[in-house]
Amino acid sequence: MQNQRRDPWPLPLLGGSAAAIRARAAFTEAAGSAAPALIVADRGLDAEAIVRALHQRSRAGLPFIEIDCASREVDVERELFGAAARPAVNVELEVAGASAALLRAKAGTLYLKHLLELPAATQRRLARVTRDREVMSGGKRVTIHARIVADAPPTVASDVSEGQLRSDLFRRLSQICIPVPALRERSDDIPAVVDALAAELRRGAPPVFTQAALTVLSAAAWPGNLDELRRVLGRVLEAATNGSVRQEDVLAHLPIDGAFARIAPHVSLREARRQFEREYIASVLERHRWRMSDAARTLGIERANLYRKTRQLGIMRRTSTRVAS
Repeated sequence: MQNQRRDPWPLPLLGGSAAAIRARAAFTEAAGSAAPALIVADRGLDAEAIVRALHQRSRAGLPFIEIDCASREVDVERELFGAAARPAVNVELEVAGASAALLRAKAGTLYLKHLLELPAATQRRLARVTRDREVMSGGKRVTIHARIVADAPPTVASDVSEGQLRSDLFRRLSQICIPVPALRERSDDIPAVVDALAAELRRGAPPVFTQAALTVLSAAAWPGNLDELRRVLGRVLEAATNGSVRQEDVLAHLPIDGAFARIAPHVSLREARRQFEREYIASVLERHRWRMSDAARTLGIERANLYRKTRQLGIMRRTSTRVAS
């Protein structure tokens, strides 16, 4: 896992999975375009890192303005449109004051964080701006040169259907859509992500993770995605003092709600251990495409013991293909 070359992609897009490759293709398309873009990402996936990387690729040196639509401390409409009075509905263009973020961003990037939290009235005004690409400011028509990039959760399509987000605004802001896959959907990417996160946390060369340690990390559900993985790795690296990170180092710091998300909280400790063992061994087998020798080596047990475990725990391959030896 220890690569000297640092991948130029933003952290949420690392990995060789098909989902990560599709996300990087969309990112590359966005970097070569001036069209608005929408980052579709679950919580904890650091959409901001993607937006900032996109800005550096396409508009480096120009203003970058971020507005958190979910903030209770910010008047989002005033931030976007400045102190100018809201115009009458029949006015041809929206009116923006000199302090409007739409104008201060110039030809740079205006990032709308947590787009779904944008108030309905502000959505209406912003939809008009994204349609016209002009506002009235100081009595003159002013062209909007800023690129608008926003983020929204994977439920955004249904949120539009339910009226939480205007369909016209969604259509205009999603001219380019960058779908960021959750960690649970791409366990094969975990080693690359762990390598980059560990280097970030250590501020240099990351430690060596044993294959067993990486398998445990890949098997966890990570409902909090990168944020949760970063917190866990921080504790693991702080406790690991022997140079390499082993399986037991990881298991000691896995959160219950992440590693055991699919285990019912009312079962006995013995049954919980059995369920985790079953899921963990199944994950290792799937990771090695049911090559029993490789899986047994990762698990640190004999191949014969692995065969016995699969029978005892009722672990079966999902296809009819014979188990490889």
